Amino acid sequence: MSSIFDPLSATMLADPHAIYARLRAEDPVHRHDPLDAWVLTRHDDCTRVLKDTDAFGSDPAALGKPVPESVRNLHVLDPPESTPVRHLFLGLLRSREALVGESVRRLADDLVKDLRGVVDFVRDVAEPLALQAVADLYGIGFPAEHERYRETSRTMVLGMDSGLDPTRLPPALAARDTLNTLIEGWREGAKAGGVLDAVRPGDDRVLVNSLRAVFDAGYSTTADMMANALHRLTSRRSWTGAELSSLDGRAVDELIRLVGPVQAVSRHCKSDVDLRGRRVRRGDVVVVVLAAANRDPLVFPSPDEADFARPANPHLGLGRGVHACFGAPLGREVLLTAFRALAAVGRVEAAGEPVRRPTATQRGLDHLPLRISSD
Repeated sequence: MSSIFDPLSATMLADPHAIYARLRAEDPVHRHDPLDAWVLTRHDDCTRVLKDTDAFGSDPAALGKPVPESVRNLHVLDPPESTPVRHLFLGLLRSREALVGESVRRLADDLVKDLRGVVDFVRDVAEPLALQAVADLYGIGFPAEHERYRETSRTMVLGMDSGLDPTRLPPALAARDTLNTLIEGWREGAKAGGVLDAVRPGDDRVLVNSLRAVFDAGYSTTADMMANALHRLTSRRSWTGAELSSLDGRAVDELIRLVGPVQAVSRHCKSDVDLRGRRVRRGDVVVVVLAAANRDPLVFPSPDEADFARPANPHLGLGRGVHACFGAPLGREVLLTAFRALAAVGRVEAAGEPVRRPTATQRGLDHLPLRISSD
């Protein structure tokens, strides 16, 4: 069945869920030779791999595999090596008086209040609002080099698929160095209490890389989530601003389940294990397809439908276990802030076909045309 799992194909870039459903039903522990990896699509298998840190880990160096120094950061490392770095960033996030500061709420209102006619929600709202939220967390103003940063971030997201398209790796590695340089330049004038003021890495390359990884993950996934959510909503009907502003935390979780940007994460098998009768050997790579698990009908009734009153929602859209997304509360709040700001408009509806970014690991849009009206 290797031929049907082709994440960068036009079919799967447009909508991967038919392929996910077939794998989930017919071959849930799927051997994919081009990736030299196992691909998991059922909720219970994915949850097991994410939580079983004795058998599975994120750090290939623990198995003696070579890892470029520029890649080592808190997202790649496993406990106990990752623990102090993760606690440092988590503590800074928890110490904030408000997850979303006044500058973010004000920008959301400013971005939305003058929107009329056909707009590009990605460029006009999602990307600047996500960038302001992460800049606020880091204690800096809205970056003057925001256009350069946005292109750098896009190159890094493209690089997540370098296992499928190796030509994407060199530009992505160069983009990481570019962002490290940008962040160090933003340090001057950073406000007290922000991440850049609190985290001074010196020669600690893991901290340098973690500053980059947290900044870009916070920006790119939040921007993608906002755009994916509005696309999902408006592709089915038009919405009044009042309806959008009334969406709550349960709606946000349901949207993350359905259209969360992070499709999959990889783990490295640390000891031989059996998964549904398949022998997974030490050193094997396991691809955990979060987006497939999030539509497992054994866990979610009517899995392809949006149920904003779903009583239980154990989705994996934000990960699970020691590598769960610690910035999830911030991302949720930014999306809610965008919804609340849309109370200022009369109606929001689709205004043409979106332009999808050609990425599989992290799904997002380059452009999302929406029509905004005052009535």
